[in-house]
Amino acid sequence: MAALIPRLNMERKKRERLEKAGWKVGDAADFLNQSEEESAYVELKLALSSGAERGMIQVRPASVADAAILSEFGAATFRESFEAENAAEDMARYVAESFAPERQAGEIEDPAGTVLLAEHRAGSGVAELVGYAHLVSGPAPAAVRGPAPIELKRLYVARAWHGKGVAQALMDAALDASRARGAQTVWLGVWERNPRAAAFYAKYGFARVGEHTFLLGADAQTDWLMARPL
Repeated sequence: MAALIPRLNMERKKRERLEKAGWKVGDAADFLNQSEEESAYVELKLALSSGAERGMIQVRPASVADAAILSEFGAATFRESFEAENAAEDMARYVAESFAPERQAGEIEDPAGTVLLAEHRAGSGVAELVGYAHLVSGPAPAAVRGPAPIELKRLYVARAWHGKGVAQALMDAALDASRARGAQTVWLGVWERNPRAAAFYAKYGFARVGEHTFLLGADAQTDWLMARPL
């Protein structure tokens, strides 16, 4: 019984930190009998609770119940970012394929992925979705040479919230979530004609390591590959 005491103390502290941050946790017995996957999720929630709140912006993992609103938000922010510089038919095809509610639900439930939502809570307490990020573990392109890679597949912020710290909160949370998943290298692809985004990633230590092709509808475009160690 004595050997269990340190673990009980450790888990109690975790519970207190999560509850203070507003997370719902199970009872003590459930908390002590977690699977490895559940334990990793707790570590992710602890990381988000400690590092991803800026003012009234809070970042949390998405649940499948968020699929519909994420579908709408993802399509809207993608159009805001790229519609002016791309053919309407290519945009329509990509948005239809990538942001359908069932596609978003699948990405949220994918055990290899983590979807993070940035929300603003006004005085009323009502949450407004203002940004999101999507991480996916798995093999990386040959140009990404670091160990244990994870892809930052998407990071988007509503245009009305640009310059208000949302992108920084999401990036901080994404890096914390990557560490919680055991990643040692984060990589991403950014359109060669999007210097603003490339400059933002460079500020976070990402360096250009290569290129790959991104297919937008029928248009084959060039993305710069950027990576950084954790």
